[in-house]
Amino acid sequence: MKLLAIETSSDVGSVALLVGENLAQQHIATPREQTERILPIIGELLVTAGVSLKDLDGIAFGRGPGSFTGLRVAAAVAQGLGLAVDVPLLPVSSLAAMAQGRWRTDRQKCSLVCIDARMGEVFWGAYEIREGMAELLGVEHLSAPGAVAWTDAGSWGGVGSGFDAYRDALGSIIAEAGNIQAACQPGAADLLPQALADLRGGRAQSAENATPVYLRDETAWQK
Repeated sequence: MKLLAIETSSDVGSVALLVGENLAQQHIATPREQTERILPIIGELLVTAGVSLKDLDGIAFGRGPGSFTGLRVAAAVAQGLGLAVDVPLLPVSSLAAMAQGRWRTDRQKCSLVCIDARMGEVFWGAYEIREGMAELLGVEHLSAPGAVAWTDAGSWGGVGSGFDAYRDALGSIIAEAGNIQAACQPGAADLLPQALADLRGGRAQSAENATPVYLRDETAWQK
């Protein structure tokens, strides 16, 4: 399989390319650089791997929730490339990617992912690793920090900027957690397990139909 993955839902963006068993990933340090650097990085990864866009089996992108501008960047680039070479798209939850990252780095099986959504709110969701992939327990939420809750008993850890931004409001949740990794951000490589499963399962989408998931409407973002 040859998959390209794009993740720009947070301050640190990234692009990953999987060719068979070989994975390469580059990061983009700031939100401002994401628009400028994303296409050159994609080009560099493809050239280094010796493949072209037409060789790809699919293009994954972080569908959100997250930064409104960042989500539009990832979706627009993925859609443009997908349309140009007729390659299907694989939207993957950015929150799930963070839970996937915790599993990859320290084998945290259950994660409560909570990121700062600004405006006094957080995006959050509870995930459990099942058969190597982060599976959502319930739904993804946009709410006040006080509404955040773990959905089940057992050992779990917290992931995401919301635990730092709203430390006081999330005090009881933080006290219950096995550990908190507030600095974690979603990475393009962690989109790939779900993207591969979706591609193999026939759940890829056309470029026209693959869209971000904001959880907050555009009008609210602009206020």
